[in-house]
Amino acid sequence: MSYYKKIELITRGDDCGSSRSANKAILEACRTGILRNVSFMLCCPFVEEAADLFRKEKDVCLGQHATLNAEWDNIRWGPVLPADKVPSLVDRDGFFLKTTQELHERRPPITEIMAELQAQLDKARKLGLDIRYVDAHMMFEWTVDGLASEVEKWADREGLLYHQRYYQYLPMIERTGDPVDTFIAQLQLAPPGQYIMITHPSYDNEEMRLAGAEYITGEQLAAERDWDRLIYTDPRSLHYCQDNGVRLLRYDEAQPIM
Repeated sequence: MSYYKKIELITRGDDCGSSRSANKAILEACRTGILRNVSFMLCCPFVEEAADLFRKEKDVCLGQHATLNAEWDNIRWGPVLPADKVPSLVDRDGFFLKTTQELHERRPPITEIMAELQAQLDKARKLGLDIRYVDAHMMFEWTVDGLASEVEKWADREGLLYHQRYYQYLPMIERTGDPVDTFIAQLQLAPPGQYIMITHPSYDNEEMRLAGAEYITGEQLAAERDWDRLIYTDPRSLHYCQDNGVRLLRYDEAQPIM
């Protein structure tokens, strides 16, 4: 009789809509891999294309990757609302600030932040996306006192599952082989329970190499995100999950743990 560890895993792919490379890699990870939750950046240039790809995709839970920062040097994005409606959130060119630290130092009014988050959600719904959950790009909730509570209450009003209630990560381990090997080793070490795995699937191609920032080159970023794709699509991951009874969860199938 086979022994199955009772591991349940929320698999999430972030930054859908940020690039064509991300859109296609995330779709591949859903259709041929173990990805079950897709987070959309509604303020980014390729979100309409992403909506066309995922609007009728079955067995995938769609979420709002609520966004207040644009971190790359050569690829920028700004708010869904006109920049003059949310002046505390943008730089002189109308783009979001690069880092959450800059956002914290700016101390924007919560009213402007919540107006932009609502505009992003409204855009998702106008695009025909059935948004079930909301998470936060670059985990911005800490930047303004009281913001986390406001975002949580807003999510509840809008009928969205709030990401902060679902975080339990797989055990941290020293890297074993390549990232796919490390992922499998984490699954092997995890006690029975519900966990979350978050990656940013993309391809190592020219489009992704245009990204990058002071702390990471475009080449490094593209390579890392290609491995993020492989974590969800590599046959080793698929076989391990299938052979060991790992249950892959959508957010709307998961249980809050905090």
